[in-house]
Amino acid sequence: MSHDFQPGRRSRKGRPQMPPEVQAVADELSRRAAQMWAESDGELSIAEAVELAAFRMGVEMPQTVTEPREGP
Repeated sequence: MSHDFQPGRRSRKGRPQMPPEVQAVADELSRRAAQMWAESDGELSIAEAVELAAFRMGVEMPQTVTEPREGP
């Protein structure tokens, strides 16, 4: 099975520019995820590869909170 996914820059028309530091992290995450996905021989979806790459980079994925937190 051939994997031809290549991360690319998406049109950001109408969206604010990311700060250079954030863009660098996003680019690195994209690069690592694409590499993991290509090397997985179909064992990972691209979404799983992104999650794994983020975990390995030490980036926490946003969590959906379904219950209000108890607090002061």
